[in-house]
Amino acid sequence: MAENLTKNRLPELADRQRELLRAVIREYIATAEPVASAALVRRYAFGVSSATVRSELAALEELGLLTHPHTSAGRVPTDLGYRYFIESLMPRTGLRPAEQLTVSHQFQQARSNTAEWLRLAASTLARLTAEASIVTPPAMSHAVLRHVEAVPINEHRVLLVAVLDGGAVQQQLIELADPVSTEHLRRFSTRVTAELADRDVSAVRATAANEGGGDRVLVTALARLLEEHDAGRARDVYYDGIQNILVQPEFAETESIRDMVRLLEDRTRLAEILPHELGAGEVTVAIGSEHRLAPLRGFSLVFGRYGAGGDVVGYVGVVGPTRMDYARSIGAVRYVGSLMSDLVRVMEGE
Repeated sequence: MAENLTKNRLPELADRQRELLRAVIREYIATAEPVASAALVRRYAFGVSSATVRSELAALEELGLLTHPHTSAGRVPTDLGYRYFIESLMPRTGLRPAEQLTVSHQFQQARSNTAEWLRLAASTLARLTAEASIVTPPAMSHAVLRHVEAVPINEHRVLLVAVLDGGAVQQQLIELADPVSTEHLRRFSTRVTAELADRDVSAVRATAANEGGGDRVLVTALARLLEEHDAGRARDVYYDGIQNILVQPEFAETESIRDMVRLLEDRTRLAEILPHELGAGEVTVAIGSEHRLAPLRGFSLVFGRYGAGGDVVGYVGVVGPTRMDYARSIGAVRYVGSLMSDLVRVMEGE
């Protein structure tokens, strides 16, 4: 899976500044404690004095890459600092071969059961990254219509029934201004099924624009049914690893965790964080203030999109503090996403 990381205008850094920023981020990821210049001099062979290190750290802070809590002399990375690290300093390492073999074997055992491998994907990502995981089921990017039936209730009321790909059924009672006959509805059902079978919501909307009278009302309602079904599928989700977040020291205040749990349980809002423009096989990272949802400002999101042929797609991802091990998280999402794509291809008979 190729990475597709959000690009920012990043400052130019000298080699020593790059090494210092890398060291601060590594120390902070490992300890969750602000990093003091004395600790850097003690643990890293920069070959310069403590005063020089303090000066360079101050320069990195002026560039917006580091900051420091007012109660501490140590520094912590900013969202921009993490972004610089991901794009310029982070090692491009994946899972170890032994880990890949273990995970691949687990997925092969779960191959015949879609729900089982979705749960496995969520638990595997949570275990590999020590973060919370999010996995959505594979689905057509847009629902496809299979059959339409307009059932008369009385002269002005019609039950519109849409059978979609996978056997899903959507229905709605429609009130018509003008009376309609049973025979007209029978012909309507036959005609629309013939014209729109195997088509998605965009084709239904285009057809509605060319209809007139009650038929236009019915086809417009049909488009709404498909749109509602698409929105509902986007909110389906499996997640695991909330306990991993609970033990992180920066979330000792439980309100942040409550906000995240409420978000995961709210399928409508959760759909907002899925990167719908992400290409198949790519990975994207959103750090703290880079994403849209206020309850997740203290978190980073790493998401991959998996699927088969660009039509059947789902998402795998992890949510954790901005102080996450990005190389590990990206590698885990990349590998689990590739396995999920393989399973979708088997499921689709490719």
